[in-house]
Amino acid sequence: MASLQVAAGGGVGSCFGPLDSGRRRARRAVLRPPRASAAVAEDQEKVRLGESSVAVSKLGIGAWSWGDTTYWNDSEWDDRRLKEAKAAFDASVDSGMTFFDTAEVYGTALMGAVNSESLLGDFIRERKQQGPVDVTVATKFAALPWRFGRGSVLSALKKSLERLGLPSVELYQLHWPGLWGNEGYLDGLADAYDQGLVKAVGVSNYNGMV
Repeated sequence: MASLQVAAGGGVGSCFGPLDSGRRRARRAVLRPPRASAAVAEDQEKVRLGESSVAVSKLGIGAWSWGDTTYWNDSEWDDRRLKEAKAAFDASVDSGMTFFDTAEVYGTALMGAVNSESLLGDFIRERKQQGPVDVTVATKFAALPWRFGRGSVLSALKKSLERLGLPSVELYQLHWPGLWGNEGYLDGLADAYDQGLVKAVGVSNYNGMV
């Protein structure tokens, strides 16, 4: 069932198509990918995202370091680094690399960090002021120990969308396995798809045994 290997945070990820809500009631979070559209198959500049019908640029850009002061940027975020991140975004878009990967936990509030989702959202809005831009976004749900069940996924996703300033994202992933409630998380991904908040779902930092 795994179809897309993603080097995200050193782990293995998989991208699936939408979760079928009808069969979900009988079998927990059944994954039923749609057929790829002809437009996606014919688009030579993009590739199909896993088993979904979503098309993305062949090379994606990871935005973990944008705003982060825990692992990156020498524990400091300032105007120079902000300008460098914006320049990297613009250069990526200009080169046709329009698939950006971020997460709600990239750039926490510790040590003056700025949330990566917020920065990416700002960059997209600024770019759109210059004209239409075809940017696709992947972000992630943090399976924190105090998050329980399907409702926590929708709640976190809506906050991510607010930071990004987007009505939906192309890919939403479980960032790592939860200590409990993983079946509920899968149902939450299905709810997100059913509500049109995501176009495809997947997992990040999972191994083949999970």
